[in-house]
Amino acid sequence: MSRYHQPRPEIVLRRAEELIGVGQPVSALETLYDALMSKRLRNANAASTEPFIRKFAELCIEQRRGKQLKEGLTQYRNIVQHTNPESLGAVVEVMLVNITERVTAAQRSAEQVTVDTIEDLDEAETPENMILSLVSGEQNRDRADRALVTPWLKFLWEAYRNLLDILRNNVRFEALYQSISNKAIDFCRTYERKTEFHRLCDLLRNHLQTIAKYAHQQNSINMSNPETVQLFLDTHFHQLNTATEMELWQESYRSIEDIHNLIQQSKRPIKPQAMANYFEKLTRIMYVAKNPLFLAAAWHRYYNFIHRQTRIFSEEQLQSVANNVLLSTLAVPIIKPSSRILSAAAKENKHRTQRFTNLLFLSTAPTRVSLISDLTSGDVLARVLPALRPLYDLVEEQFHPLSICKKLGPVLSEQIATNDDVAKYGTLLCNVILTRLLQQLSQVYTSVQLDFIFRLARFPEPYAMSAADIERFIMHGARRGEFQLRIDHQSRSVVFDTDPFDSSQSLSNGAQLQASPSDLMRSQLSSLAICLSNAQRVACPAFVAEKQAAKQAAVATALQAMGEEHRLATARKLVIDRRKEIIENALARKERTEARERTMRIQREQELERERLAEEQRRREADRLKKERDAIQRAESKKLAESIKQKAGLDVSIDDLEKLDTSRLLEMQVEQIEKEKHDMQSRLKVMGRRMDHTERAYRKNEDALLAEDYERQKLADKENHTSARAALLEQSKEKHAHDVAQKKRFQRMFSDFDGLRRQLDEGRSEELAAERKRMRDELARARDERVAEYRRVKAEKEEAEARERAEREAREAEEERAKAAKAAELAALREEMAAQRARDEEALRSRLERERDAERAPQAPAKTAYVLPSRRQGAASASASVSPPAVSPAPKSDGPKKYVPPALRRKMQ
Repeated sequence: MSRYHQPRPEIVLRRAEELIGVGQPVSALETLYDALMSKRLRNANAASTEPFIRKFAELCIEQRRGKQLKEGLTQYRNIVQHTNPESLGAVVEVMLVNITERVTAAQRSAEQVTVDTIEDLDEAETPENMILSLVSGEQNRDRADRALVTPWLKFLWEAYRNLLDILRNNVRFEALYQSISNKAIDFCRTYERKTEFHRLCDLLRNHLQTIAKYAHQQNSINMSNPETVQLFLDTHFHQLNTATEMELWQESYRSIEDIHNLIQQSKRPIKPQAMANYFEKLTRIMYVAKNPLFLAAAWHRYYNFIHRQTRIFSEEQLQSVANNVLLSTLAVPIIKPSSRILSAAAKENKHRTQRFTNLLFLSTAPTRVSLISDLTSGDVLARVLPALRPLYDLVEEQFHPLSICKKLGPVLSEQIATNDDVAKYGTLLCNVILTRLLQQLSQVYTSVQLDFIFRLARFPEPYAMSAADIERFIMHGARRGEFQLRIDHQSRSVVFDTDPFDSSQSLSNGAQLQASPSDLMRSQLSSLAICLSNAQRVACPAFVAEKQAAKQAAVATALQAMGEEHRLATARKLVIDRRKEIIENALARKERTEARERTMRIQREQELERERLAEEQRRREADRLKKERDAIQRAESKKLAESIKQKAGLDVSIDDLEKLDTSRLLEMQVEQIEKEKHDMQSRLKVMGRRMDHTERAYRKNEDALLAEDYERQKLADKENHTSARAALLEQSKEKHAHDVAQKKRFQRMFSDFDGLRRQLDEGRSEELAAERKRMRDELARARDERVAEYRRVKAEKEEAEARERAEREAREAEEERAKAAKAAELAALREEMAAQRARDEEALRSRLERERDAERAPQAPAKTAYVLPSRRQGAASASASVSPPAVSPAPKSDGPKKYVPPALRRKMQ
C-alpha cells in the first residue's frame, strides 16, 4: 500500500472487517497495523480513529500480539493527546475488560479440563497420573493452568506494563496513569503474583524518580501541583496496603519511604486517616523488622493521630491501640549495649536509626525514657484494659526481683496470652523483666546461684523459659555487653563483675535497690563537690552569708527587672509574630504570583502549541492536497495517455508522463484526431468517386428494364385495388346491418327512459335551481375578490414603482450634481495647472536667455580671486549686468527656479 495513497481510517476498517468475515484475522491485523503506522493517520481526528483503534486492539488481544498493541497505542496517544485525551482512556478501559474476561474464561476452561480428565470419579488417581506426578511433581490442574491460564495472565501483565510505559510522565494522562497503576496492583493481589508485584513497584518507583529528569519536556508532570501529588499518594497508599496484605515486607518498607518523600513534597496537608494508615502499616513493618524501640515509637505516633478521631474510630479500636502502645513501650529493652564491645555495630545502625526517625517524622531518635514519659503524660493508661493497667506499676514503679514473676503471672497468662492482638509482646516483656531482674541482682549480690535465678524467673505458659533458655539469654546479654557477669559452671553460680568504668546503663528511670559500682564511680565528682560545699559552710560562715546576701540582691534585682523584661519579651514576640505574618503573606503572594504566572505561561505554551499544531495541520493538509492533486493529475494523464494509445493509436511512453501535462496530451490527441480526420476524408473521397462510377453503370443497365417493370407494377396495383374495394363493401354492409338491429332494440325502451327522466327532473328542479343560484353567487363573489385583490396589488406595485422612480431620479440628480461639481473642480485645476505651466515656461525661457548672454560675454583674466560659494550667485548677476544685453531682460520670477532636464531644455531652445 503506497504511503501517499493511504485510504481513510473508515475505508481501512471496512477492509479489515471484510477480511475478518472471510476468516483472515491475521491479514486484517496487518492491514490495520500498516494504516496505523502511516503518516497520514497522524492528522486524523479522534472521532474517526477511535473505532479503528478499538478494532485493532480487539484483534491484537485475540492473537496475543503485545508488541504491536503497544506500538499502536503509542501512535494513538500521539494522535489524541492534544485534542481528545479521554478517547485513549475509553479505549484502554475496553481493552482491559476484554483481556480480564478472557483470563476468567481461561480459568473456567482450566477447571473444566481438570474435571474432564478424571474418567472415574470413584478412583482417586489413575495410574498414568500417579506416574506423571512422580516424574514432574505437578498435578493435572497445574498443567492445565500452565497451558491455558498462564499465557493470558502473562499477556494481561504485559498489557499493564506497556500501558504504564506509554502513559508515564504525561500530565494529560496522569489520572489514567494512576488508574492503570491501581488496576495493576489489584491484578497482582487477585492472582497472588508476588514476582510481578516486585517488578511493578520498581517500575512505579522508577517512573516517580524520572519525573524530575524530564521536567523540562512538553506535557511533563508538575510535582508542585497538589492534585498531582495527591494522586501519587493515593496510588502508593494502595501499593502499601497491598504489600502488607501479601506480606511483602521489603516492598512495604520501600513504599513507606516513597510515601514519606511524597508527603515531604506535598504542599497540602495530608488527611488524618491517611496518616493513621501510614503509621499503622509502619507498626507492622517494625514488628517484622524486630526493632522494639521504633515499634513502640510507631504505635505512639499512630495513637496520637487517632485518639481524637472518635467519629472514625470506635472506643474498642482506640482501646486496642492503647493496649499495643502500653505493651510495646514496656517491651523496649532497658539496657544500652556497652560502647566498648559493640561500637562497630552501633555505627552501622546509626544510619538505619536516622532513616527510621525520619519515617516517623521525628526530629530526634526516640528513647525508652521519652516513650515512658509520653505514656504517662497522655491518656493511654486511662484507655487500656483495666486488667493491664497494673502492668506499668509492676514493671516501672514497683519492680521487686523476688516477687515480680508471681505478680505478673496472672496478667501474662490470663490477659496477654489469651489476647491475639497483644500476645506477640509477651516474649519481649519477659525478656525485659529478666533483664531488670539480673540488673537489680547485680546491685545487691556479688554472686548468686543459677538455681536461685531459675526460681525467680518462673513465667507462666506459654512464656515459660527453661534453664537452658535463661542461661542462653544471660550469655547473649553478656556477649552484647548488656551484663557484666560470668557463669561459673563448676559451682553453678553467676559472678557479677564490679567494673567501675562500665559504660552500659539502664534506659529506664525505674526503681533501683542500690547504686552500682559504675554509678558510684560516675558520681564521685558530684559527691566531692557536695562535701566541699558543706565544709565551706562550716569553716567560713561570713563568706556564706555574703554569698547569700548577694544571691538575695540578685533575686531582688531580677524581680524588679522581671516586669520590664516581660514587657520587652511580649513586644519582641509581637514584632516577631508580625514579621512572621508579613513574611508568610509575602510568601503567599509570591506563591500566588508564581502560580498565576505559571498558569499564564502554561496557557501561552498551550496556545502556542495549538497554533503550532494548527499551522502544522494546515501545512500537512496543504501538502496532502497537493500530493492528491498531483496524484490525480498523474492518474488522469496516465488514463488519458492510455485512452489516446487505445483509441487514437498514438504511442505515448509511460515514462514521459512526468514531462507531459494534461493540456499537452490533449493537444497531441487533437493533432492525432485531425490527422485521422484528414486521412478519413481522403479515403471517403476516393470511395465516393468509385461509388459514383458504379451507380452510373447500374443506371445505364436499368434504363432498358424500367418500362417493362412499370407495366407489371400497374397490373399488380389494379388487382390490389379491386380486392380491397370488395372487402370494404362487404365490411360496410355487415356494420350497417348490425347498427340497424341495435337501433330497433333501443327504440323499444326509449319511451320508458324518457318518462323516467322527466319524473326525476320534476322532483329535483327546485334543488337544482337553488344549487345553480348558489354556485353563480359564489362565482360572482370570488370574481369580485380576485378583482379587488388584483387592483390592490396593482396599486401597491404602482406606488412602489413610483417611489423607486422618485428615489432613482433623486439619486441621478445627485450624481449629476456631483459630476458637475467634479467637472468644475477639474476645470479649475486644469486652468491653474495651465497658468502654472505658462509661468514655469516663461521663467525657464528667461533663465535660458541669461545663460546665453553669459556665454557671449568676454572671457575673464586667467588669474582671479577665489569667490566663496555663498557669493558666487551675486558675482554672476553682477557680471551679467556689466555685459551688453543682447535681448530684453527677463521678468523676475515670483518663486524659486525649478529644475529642467537637459533634454527638455534643448527642446525648448
